[in-house]
Amino acid sequence: MIIACPECSARFRLAENRYIDKKRLTLRCARCQKIFQVDVSPRRNSDISDLSFVRVLVAHGDPQLCATIQEVLNRSEMECLVCSDGDLALSLMEQSAPHVVVLDVALPGLYAFEAVEKIRHRPGLDKVKILLVSSVYNKTAYKRTPVSLYGADGYIEKHHIPGDLVFRISQILTDDSSPSSACESAGAVGKEVKNQSTPTSFVERMKDRIHDLEAQEGGETEAEKARRFARIIVADIALYSQPKVDAGIVNGNFFEAMATEIVEGQRLFEERFSVAAGQYADFLHQAFCAFVERRQKELLP
Repeated sequence: MIIACPECSARFRLAENRYIDKKRLTLRCARCQKIFQVDVSPRRNSDISDLSFVRVLVAHGDPQLCATIQEVLNRSEMECLVCSDGDLALSLMEQSAPHVVVLDVALPGLYAFEAVEKIRHRPGLDKVKILLVSSVYNKTAYKRTPVSLYGADGYIEKHHIPGDLVFRISQILTDDSSPSSACESAGAVGKEVKNQSTPTSFVERMKDRIHDLEAQEGGETEAEKARRFARIIVADIALYSQPKVDAGIVNGNFFEAMATEIVEGQRLFEERFSVAAGQYADFLHQAFCAFVERRQKELLP
């Protein structure tokens, strides 16, 4: 956060994340010794032109995508930390609470519902805003926004990050509506409103980079890629169909209730790994079983 002395106009940066639980601070200007007060409460107005006060933690399973997101946020002068593991993300947040966490729904170590639950119930993290990142393994399959976000404040699809991420972060920081209301409006807002300060050339370059990352998939083995893609499919289905998923788990008929989505996920998995689909045939089923087991712990006594 950039502040200016009211007496001599000297400007300096205030590490506002250190005072996340305070509303006003009394400061002394280092140049003229003027004593004055400054508001450091979370921004709740429509003026989002200055984002230098915002501290963001990006927690995503793809380190290269983390670096791309960091470049997007740094361009808006946000302070940004990145990590690719759920436990490390929680540890970093406990050390210094961010204003916003950009959270992969298939983050290694924690699914979205687990991560949100842990963040919401850890001391000092109750004010942290949570923006979920869905991978959208089949971009043509979704004609709706998620019905629920497990209590998160918003979501963004990976291919919308270059043009919409800064706006989405600004929106959840200034939006006092409930998570469900933010969820209902997220899809339309993300498409209609753009960050006018970001040049089109930069946005297109970031989109190309994300597309290239999807094609390259890092230095993983084919088996590692297959397991990660299976987890992405499960995490995205869980995000976009949460009420149906949870009902199936509670009623003990998850695989019957989600048969249509599971068949579609299997088809996409086999298309992606057509040569070795037989070798990795159990990966998707294993991913569904692991998800159901962990979600049962949250839903069932």
